[in-house]
Amino acid sequence: MREQPSIVLIGAGSSSFGLTMLHDIYSEPLLGGSTLWLVDLDLEKAERMRALAARLEAAAGRGIDVRTTADRCEALPGADAVIISTEVDRLRRWLLDFEIPRRHGVQQIYGENGGPGGMSHALRTIPLVAELALDAHRLAPDALIVNFSNPEGRVCTALRRHHPDLPVIGLCHEVRKHTDRLATHLGSDSLRWRAAGLNHITWLLEVGDTTTGEDLTPKLGDALEAMIAGNTDDDTYELVRFLHDRFGTVVATSDSHVGEYFPFAHEHVAPIDVEARQKRRSGLVETVVDHIITDADMDLEPFFAWRSDEAVLPIMRAAITREPERIASAILPNDGLMPALPRGCAVEVSATATGDGIVGDVTDDLPAPIAGVLNLEVAIQQLTGDAALTGSRDAALEALLIDPVVASSSTAAAVLDDLEAAHAGAWPPLH
Repeated sequence: MREQPSIVLIGAGSSSFGLTMLHDIYSEPLLGGSTLWLVDLDLEKAERMRALAARLEAAAGRGIDVRTTADRCEALPGADAVIISTEVDRLRRWLLDFEIPRRHGVQQIYGENGGPGGMSHALRTIPLVAELALDAHRLAPDALIVNFSNPEGRVCTALRRHHPDLPVIGLCHEVRKHTDRLATHLGSDSLRWRAAGLNHITWLLEVGDTTTGEDLTPKLGDALEAMIAGNTDDDTYELVRFLHDRFGTVVATSDSHVGEYFPFAHEHVAPIDVEARQKRRSGLVETVVDHIITDADMDLEPFFAWRSDEAVLPIMRAAITREPERIASAILPNDGLMPALPRGCAVEVSATATGDGIVGDVTDDLPAPIAGVLNLEVAIQQLTGDAALTGSRDAALEALLIDPVVASSSTAAAVLDDLEAAHAGAWPPLH
């Protein structure tokens, strides 16, 4: 990647995505003089993010050239990095994904990435991300292409399966967030983690102290208990604790995400109030953005000092400086990274960003129960990708029939029919 790169943010009108990306870009002196494209179909939202960028520019003095457009094909030629975070009518359709299966007795607790809700979400997201990534690769063939759009596992596996030449990686902050939380209870400032799994069901298989060489993996259970005892946010970890007690391994996320993949999740965690949670979180972000834009006297040093959990910045730094940087995880093609899973999928593993790309850690010691859970989810992801990109109704129904949270064949068929009717026009036509 060249110095002073051209960076394209697709979906930049999203306040949460825009705020984090602008923070990371303006907090890094190495990116001074870059060109930054804010791409969104809603230009009013894109212009709001441009106002935020102007405020950060005034404070940081990076000399970044910020441009907005609704036409991605205007921004993509010559891009060095293309970062995609896009949704289709996010909250309203998510509520449908959550509520409709529950009307049929499906005990899903979140409905975003796994279960019937995850399939529905994927059917409207996969075609969109595929279209954006194909345009990016056509117009900027050497660009780093990053997907943030959920459901990440299903999106990235679909691209791996149907467009294997697209150089798309997925990034999610869950592993970084939870390794940071656990690290405070392991008594070391110098840790190296090995994580492996699928997005939102990625397991922490090894952690060691890089200074002393001590294997701290046996202490993860105690660290998890200490983390739970000190937890002050609205995430819960009762299911995470149960899974650790049964399988001996910590999953790097909270109950809401990992609960989408287990039929007994509802025994350990109550269904999430999706609407209340999302409105609360988005409201907090909007408030921060408003304050930064409107308060000319606001001290932005604490904002710049804050470190996000996203891996885009270390990846771009490594690409420019050619100095390797360790990242908590990346969603990568399974080219031997996890031999227990099919090659035609995308896995989430700890990795190292280098000047020549991202090198994922290899894991060949998955515990048998975890390998079984992951292989079933890969099959569901592959069928979902087939449905999204070929319009196969059989594939969509089969994905539901083998999903562990769907209890019967008649329920699977009824849920598919009702979700398809609710999302008419947002899904690809199934035949």
